[in-house]
Amino acid sequence: MSAAAKKSKFQRIEQRTNPLILVYLGVGVLIVGALIVSASLNTARVSSTPDFTANTLNGDVVRLSDYHGQVVMLNFWATWCPPCRAEMPAIERAYEHYRDQGLVVLAINDGERATEITPFAQAFALQFPVVLDTERRLQDVFAITGYPTSLFIGRDGSLYATHVGGLSPVQLTGYIETGLAQTNPT
Repeated sequence: MSAAAKKSKFQRIEQRTNPLILVYLGVGVLIVGALIVSASLNTARVSSTPDFTANTLNGDVVRLSDYHGQVVMLNFWATWCPPCRAEMPAIERAYEHYRDQGLVVLAINDGERATEITPFAQAFALQFPVVLDTERRLQDVFAITGYPTSLFIGRDGSLYATHVGGLSPVQLTGYIETGLAQTNPT
């Protein structure tokens, strides 16, 4: 077989495989992208969110059901968690901006004592309730396995988003505005 015939044969094989490779690569990229989006934004709705009663750092008692009709962000965090520290100023700014529109933030600490939490809350000048969960009961009820984790509860009391990991200000605003855009339950 001549060199020109061999070259022609390889060109035909190459022409047939290149489009298939591109199709497989394209499908693979789409699947990976969908998995990444699905993992970072879980928007599955559940019928209701478990109610709870807990004490806050300043001695008040909070009950989740008391906030029905408002958008509630449950932020599970710890003082030793660098991403928790990094997102806290954005959460405070969002709370100050959206609280008159119906946003409630409950920052639920991961089993630490008040003596550990107080300096943290003071350093960040937190205005929203810091909830004590010294026995990790709420961590268990909401199946929290990593920090920070934020749950977003709509005005109707259903969970509309879960975010594991630090929130950027853009992500935080998106979650909050999604909840605020929901109509009030009757």
